[in-house]
Amino acid sequence: MRKRQQWLLTLAISVGALAIACSPAVAPQSTAADEESAVVETRFDEVPLIKGPVSADGLQAIFGTPDLGLGRQRVGVVLISPLGLVRSPLATFSTYFVGDGGESEDQHQSSVAFFNPFPLNTRGIYTANMDFDRPGLWRLEISVLDENARTLRAELEFQVKEITAAPSAGEKAISSNSKTIHDVDSLAEITTGSLQDPDLYQISIADAVVSGIPTVIVMASPAFCTNAVCGPQVDVLQRLKDAYKGQANFIHVDIYDNPEEIQGDLSKAIVSPTVKEWNLPSTEWSFVIDSSGIVHQRFESFTGFGEIEASLKEVL
Repeated sequence: MRKRQQWLLTLAISVGALAIACSPAVAPQSTAADEESAVVETRFDEVPLIKGPVSADGLQAIFGTPDLGLGRQRVGVVLISPLGLVRSPLATFSTYFVGDGGESEDQHQSSVAFFNPFPLNTRGIYTANMDFDRPGLWRLEISVLDENARTLRAELEFQVKEITAAPSAGEKAISSNSKTIHDVDSLAEITTGSLQDPDLYQISIADAVVSGIPTVIVMASPAFCTNAVCGPQVDVLQRLKDAYKGQANFIHVDIYDNPEEIQGDLSKAIVSPTVKEWNLPSTEWSFVIDSSGIVHQRFESFTGFGEIEASLKEVL
């Protein structure tokens, strides 16, 4: 490691000297080691969203659920047009397997997707449950009616893996010793948001999954929820807690472990150890855990009250 640091220092000095000497401005070729370093330095919360091309109808699809594996999966898409967010109540999702050849096969599945508005109706996401029978490249075609009953279309491509990164339904929940109100002097130390409900920080995940009752977990950073598929998920968690208090545990874990240090400067962010343990590949997740500590259902990106409530009712 020391030799590598010395080599990098020598390289930097050499490049600087060449620049001063007005050498031709030819960009050096990146080495495999440089590329590996760049990958390591890129945090998962800095990975750009998957976006489809702007269609002939002017629509663009933004993918909200890239962590997909085999079997039945929740697929979420935000649709935008030149006029802004598309808010039609229904859309149609159709999937096609593309694979390595680049030529898509016949339609694999078609399903109705429902528009799920964010609280205060600021934004929204279309979601549907779809089946995937093989890993590889897939294409999603989306169609939706505009206010004049004209069909508009968009598409995007995405990868399906054999195994998801984050825990899937049927897996044992990870017994993380997530921070609680008892570990800090103030809630500002464990959440970046202005909504600071102490009820959401009373019990750790490790204790919750052996408590004998279901658990709803939200892992999200309220103050740094800025992309198109991220919404006020902690608000939804609080509503669920108020509606089902005493029947389940309700836990919020912030994506970042040092909320007070990163206000106004996300470059100082330290990702929560719990988020790392759960291997989350994106910045907003909700999980419903049953009374035996097994993941009943998982939700990537913003998820409305109704979706999570329906899942919670299945395990109460």
